[in-house]
Order: sequence, then C-alpha cells, then structure tokens
Amino acid sequence: MLKNYFITSYRNLLRNKVYAFLNVFGLTLGISCFCLIMLYVENELSYDQFHSEDFYRFLYEEQTGDGETRKFGIISVKTLEEFPEKIGGIEDVLLARNHGAGPLLVAYKDVRFKTRDLFFTEADFFDYFNFKLLQGNPATALAGPNDVVITESMAKKIFGDANPMGETIKFSGTMGFTLQVTGVVEDPKNSHVDFEFLVNFEVRDEINDYLVMREGFAGSVYGYFKLAPNTDPEDASKLIKQYYLDYYKDRPDVVEALARENYEFQSIQDIYFNSNDVSFDEGFNKGNKQNILILGVIGAFVLLIACMNYINAATAKAATRSKEIGVRKVFGAFKKQLIVQFLGEAFLVSFVAVVLSVLVTDLTLPAFENLMETELRFSLINNPLFLKMLVSVLVGVTLLSGLYPALVLSRFRPSESLRSQNAKGFLRGAGLRNFLVGIQLFFTLVLVSSVLLIVQQSRFINSKDLGFSKDDILIIPNNSPKVGAQLATFKSELLKSPYILGATTGVDVLGFETTNNSGPVLLEGQSYKDAPVATFFTVGDEFIQLQELELINGRTFNPYLKSDTASIVVNEAFVRANGLEDIVGKKARLWGADGVPVSIIGVVKDFNFKSLRSKVSPAIFMLNPRMNWFWTLKVDPTHKAEAVNHARTVWDKVEPEYPMGYWFLEDNLQAYYAKEKRLESAIKTFSVICLVISCLGLYGMTTFTIERRIKEIGIRKVLGAGVNQLVWVVNSKFVWLFTIAFLVSVPLVYYAIDQWLEGFAYHINIGATSFLLAGALVLVIILLTVSVQAVKAAWSNPASTLRAE
Repeated sequence: MLKNYFITSYRNLLRNKVYAFLNVFGLTLGISCFCLIMLYVENELSYDQFHSEDFYRFLYEEQTGDGETRKFGIISVKTLEEFPEKIGGIEDVLLARNHGAGPLLVAYKDVRFKTRDLFFTEADFFDYFNFKLLQGNPATALAGPNDVVITESMAKKIFGDANPMGETIKFSGTMGFTLQVTGVVEDPKNSHVDFEFLVNFEVRDEINDYLVMREGFAGSVYGYFKLAPNTDPEDASKLIKQYYLDYYKDRPDVVEALARENYEFQSIQDIYFNSNDVSFDEGFNKGNKQNILILGVIGAFVLLIACMNYINAATAKAATRSKEIGVRKVFGAFKKQLIVQFLGEAFLVSFVAVVLSVLVTDLTLPAFENLMETELRFSLINNPLFLKMLVSVLVGVTLLSGLYPALVLSRFRPSESLRSQNAKGFLRGAGLRNFLVGIQLFFTLVLVSSVLLIVQQSRFINSKDLGFSKDDILIIPNNSPKVGAQLATFKSELLKSPYILGATTGVDVLGFETTNNSGPVLLEGQSYKDAPVATFFTVGDEFIQLQELELINGRTFNPYLKSDTASIVVNEAFVRANGLEDIVGKKARLWGADGVPVSIIGVVKDFNFKSLRSKVSPAIFMLNPRMNWFWTLKVDPTHKAEAVNHARTVWDKVEPEYPMGYWFLEDNLQAYYAKEKRLESAIKTFSVICLVISCLGLYGMTTFTIERRIKEIGIRKVLGAGVNQLVWVVNSKFVWLFTIAFLVSVPLVYYAIDQWLEGFAYHINIGATSFLLAGALVLVIILLTVSVQAVKAAWSNPASTLRAE
C-alpha cells in the first residue's frame, strides 16, 4: 500500500515539473541557509560551556566621576591572593594573565617566529579549564617555573612529527626565558581564553632578573575563583566590599574611594557574551549576543519563507485536485488513505529537499566559515544539532505542507468534489493562501529594511572622523634591548627616508582601546569622590603632533623643557568631567591624593580612542622618557611599503637577530568593528537569498492564480479589456497584500533596529528613507515577477482559453 502511495506521489510530481522544481529548489535553499546560520549560532553559544560552571572570575567596577562607570578584568596579585584567606565562601584562586607586551621571538634550532599568544597561569590551570591535554600530566604539567604547555598546532609548527616532550624553547625580546615542554594541549576552541603557550606564573625574566608576573605585572592580573558549595557569588562580592570597609574604617579617604567601587564574581561560562563592557582583558575572545540573535532571526525568516512558499503551492495544487479526491472516494478510498497519500507527497518533496540541503550545506560551509571568520567545532555530519535540525525540518515541513490538504480535502463529499473546485471559508479557500503570502512579504520587508539600516550604520561608523590621523600611522613594537639602547640613533636613521615624516616612542599607542595605566586624577582641593577616572597615555613628546590631535587650549609638550615630564595634556571629556571652562595651569595629582603632582599645560579636542560603542571618556597624556615600548611613525600614505622597507633596513642593522614587527593603525581600528562587518555581510547575503526565495513563491502563486482565472482573463479580453487592465487584475491582489505587510513591518523594524543602535554611542537616526527604499525594491520585484506571467496570459488567444474542458 505504501509503495502505491509513493508511486502516485512520484507521478503527481512528474506531471507538475515546474511546481516540483520550485518547491524542491526553494526548500533546499531555505533549509541550507537555516542550517548554516544555526550551526554558527550553536557554535557561538557553546563558548566556555565545556568548562565547569562552578568557577568565577573577579571583576572590579568603579564610578569614573563623569556619570559613567568602568569595569576591570584585572586586579593586583596581592588583592587576589588575600581573598581566600580573608573572605568566607572563597576556597581558592587561580592567577593568570595573557602576554600584554610586544611580541617575543620563539627559537628552537632553525625554527624562528614571533608571537604574543602566551598565557601565564598557575599549576592548577587544568582544574579550572577543561582543555584536553594530549601529552603530559595535567596535575604536574605546569608545576615548575620554567615549564610550558604548547598547543597541538604549535607542536606541529615547531617540532614537526618529533616528540616535543622535554625539549627546550627559547623566548626573547624585551624579556627572555628558556622553557621546557611538559605538555601538549588541544588547540583552544570556543573559549574566551586563547593561547599558543601556557607558561608558569612564576617564570623569571633571564634578561632583567625579575619575576615577570609577580613583579612586572603585579598590579594587573586575572583572578579565577573557586567558591565553596552553596555560596552565592553575589553574597561573596558583598563580603569583599564589607571586608574593605571594616579594614579601612580609620581611613576616611579610602572609605570615600570605596564608595565608588563594586565587585562581581562572573561565571566562566558567562565571560564570552557578558564582557564587552570590561576593560583590560582585550586578550579574551568576546561575542555579541545581540548580533547572534539577529542572525538567528534571519535564519528563521529564510526557512519560514521557504516553507510558506511550499505550503502555498501545496495547498493551491491540492485545491485543484478536489475532483481527483471525489473520484477516489467514489471508488472506495477511505479518509485515512487520502491523508496518508497527501502526507506521503509532502514527505517525498521534503525528504528530497533535506537530502539536497545536506550536500549544499557541506559544499558552502567553508565559504560561510570564511565569511564569518570562524571555524565550527564539529564537522557537519558529526554535529548533533545539525542532525536534529534536519529531522525537525523534515517532520515540520511535511506536517505543515501536507496536513492542510490532507485534513481539508479528505473531508470533501464526492458530490461536492465533482461539482466544484472552489472551496469555501478562510481555511478552505484563497484566504489562507493570501494570509501566507502576506506573511511571506512581511518577513521579506523586515529583512530588506533591516539590512539597509544596518549597512547605513556600518558606513556611518567607518566614515566617522575619529579625531586623529589613522591612515598614515605605522606602529613598531620596540621589543629589542639593542634598539632600546640606541633610541636617538635609530630615530635619526628612520628620518633619513623621505617617506617617514616623523617618529616618537612611548608606552602607549592608539588602536588598543585601553592603555597600560589609568586612575583618578585629583585637582587641587578636589575630593576623591569628585575626581574623574582618566585613561593615561604615556607617550613621546611629539605624539600629539604626529597623531594630528587638535589642540584647543594651552600647548603640547616641548622636547626642550625637562619640566614637561611633570606636566600633562588632557582632553575635553576630562574638562567636562570636572565642570570647568579653563583648566590650563591647574595642578593635579595622578592616582589619588598621594599620587604624582603634575601641571596641566594643554587641552586637546576629544578623540575616539575606544570603539564607537563607547562615549569619549576622560584621558590625559604624560611623558616618561625611560619607557619606550612602541614606535609611532607618521609615513607618506602613498609610499607605505617604502617606509616599511626603510624601517626594516634600519632595524636589521641594529638588531639582526630579532626581526622587526609592525602594523598600521588603521588595521587595528578596523578590528573594533570586524563583527559588525561580518554581520553586515551575512545579512546582505541571506537577504538576497530571501528575495530569491520570495520571487520563487510569487512566481508559483502567480502561475496558480492565472491558471484559476485564465477564463476570466479571456472573457475580459473578448469584452475589450486592454493588456494593462488585465495585468492589473492579477497584480492588484499582490499589491494589496504588500501594502498591509509594509504597514505592519515598519514599526516592528523601527523598534528592533532602534534597540540595536543603543549599543553604539554614535549612531544614525532612523528615517523614512530606508523603509521607502526597501518597500520600493520589494514592490518592484513583486510587479516584475507577477507581470511577466500576467502579460503572457493577457496576450494569449481567448479562443484557446475559452474552449470547453
């Protein structure tokens, strides 16, 4: 019996080849897009979920004095280590930090390359992070101060097929150490922590003879905590605040400062999506849940539109088969048999589409991963979510498209079925199909108008003046002791090139979003609670001129005035935070009342040194001639390659063993908005696919409409109707459905995009242009798709269309 059902279904599809092709092609396209997007969404949502949820990192938040707050991911070693001893409910702490300085040279025999992907951590790292150790013992792999665990890909890069265990690797640059490989770990995937080398926290710099983490970075490390069973993280953070209030109760100035502070324990599993407001943890991978939601909604829209196309076509064709149903019933077919037949036809089309979508998804997955700049953690077939999605889509589409004709048409009485093809009522006539077409147009309008607004915001961000020169700035890490010992000579040699227009050194550069230092800056007579927290830029005396920051009051640093080492230049946001009109000449102290006294000598116009998702915050510039981590070079923008080659030649003369590294500032800035650009590209791509699927659906529905009204068109033509009138007869229904869909979509898109734009400190104003453009585009597509067939029908010979059946 089932065999006969499938044979009948197969023959029905063969008799309607165009119908079958449109259904299979549209469904395949929709299912493939849905699967690609959902695989990406699942991959993003899986970040850090394989780590234990019982571990937390410590965050510190303070009010900045300008009405804003800032949150830190780094705290001092001393502070973190005293918590387990002083605070109830805290059992243990893991200290860690990524390598925040310039790249180090990695050397093993003839293998030499540079990296910054070092993660310094303690011996119990694998008790907190569930990365799979392929070689070595997780309990002892980081036990010694000169132990290092390397990733699987790094082991292949350095040692090839040889066993790396026990081998030594030399690291050199501004610091140096020789480490022994004690473990090989799987490459970190889907974790906020990313690294190539896991280095013991107690490692000592062999060049300068100091503990790199405990002395060099003692004030800026990450803390991961294990809380006692049944301890609420929020209660533990409150205990820390109370502990400090009790400890400093005799220090009113400290108590005043503590009033501006709050603490938080953040679950490891929440770090990826809930850390975009955290500063000084830029080495972490971070995601944007809002972007993931937008992409997921697009995937659902594409699938829904494809399914609606199929349901529309299936119900339309089913309505024309009422006489077939009547004949079958006359010959003894039962209702159950008819239901199975219709569901079988729906299953056959859905199954073919699902099978083809597996092939399409597999072929397009590499291109999609390249578009989104990610690598999925599972292969396609091994991904359990993918298999569940395919089964769900197969069952869902089969039921949605087959259940309606199965239940409705199987109830027809033979006498009614053989007498009329016109079903009555909303669910049995054209009402349901009109509703589904309207929903389809609504989803299409939502996608098109949303993508236009997102593209508009992206262009606004990319074209916004940041307040400084970014297209002609070359950054060179000064991580060679030899170069550091010959700064003046190195600079003079650099400037011999006509393509290098200026050069300066300093601790900080633009393009990192955060700097090495920040803290409260107190004006004379100002209380701690009123002092703004500023970002400190420790730069060279020519930095402001090279970056073309606009001076609006006072002066910049003078290289011939030694007193300028005790002076600072501030930005407008700093002036506003203090509520003053003229701040030049005033005295201030850095890092609090006991900090370094300085004079304010100038004010520069606000510039966006952070992502445009953040407002401009208070910032200061200061000098420290003894610290020179980076070179900032201004180059001729039309001869960048020549400038880089000259700089490399000069570098190699001074430092032949350590290759020069460099990047252009504009490349760093583009990374701020990389995810928005990827989202924009994905939305553009899937919106075009959505339009294609919609056109297929409109084409199919137009074909059905013209088939049903072909005699009407013939009669109208005989009675003198022109081609234009006949085309409008067919178009009018679709234009009416479009109008309703457009009116419903506008407020919903406006609200959703307005919420998305709230994530940007600087954004476009939503106007009517994008909605009108989206509406015009979709309307033109409707008219073209429908009119092509309507014109063909209008030109047909009435004599042929009006013949008796």
